[in-house]
Amino acid sequence: MPKKPREAKADPEAGKSKELKIITVQVVTRDKVMSNDRQMALLYIIDKFGPLYEKTLQQLVYDIQQLGAPLGYNFKIVAGVPYSPEFKNDLVALSYVGFIEFSPDKRVSVTSDGKDALEKKGAPRGVVEVIERNLNELRNKASLYDSKVLINIKKLKALKGGEGRRRLFGLKI
Repeated sequence: MPKKPREAKADPEAGKSKELKIITVQVVTRDKVMSNDRQMALLYIIDKFGPLYEKTLQQLVYDIQQLGAPLGYNFKIVAGVPYSPEFKNDLVALSYVGFIEFSPDKRVSVTSDGKDALEKKGAPRGVVEVIERNLNELRNKASLYDSKVLINIKKLKALKGGEGRRRLFGLKI
């Protein structure tokens, strides 16, 4: 007995997936970054606290905002760590225009172009005041966060090698 061909079910959503979707995205330019107070504040923080891991920087920005600096990030606590998509977007914008760079060991630092932009525009006064008022405390926190990130990186590198896995799982090979 010959098999009946299957009938295709009509899917009302199927036609929509093939439509051309146009998404508008603002172009990131140096002038736009320099006119954005939040991005200039982030650039100032990176410049003030030196090369930092991205995770350290995000925690530090969260702490600075908790101290009263008007940064405007919406942080959510994910697994005990503050996260903000706006923060990530601002980092990408600063990197795109060449104001910051990531070193081979994944630390964020300000470029000479970024320093020039800070000299021309500066950071919002409210942010500078909060940082200057709490400078020693924030430097200590940044150092602590950075060392924790470094310890975690070393643990991950040890696990990637065979010896770390054997130690982790108690294998005697």
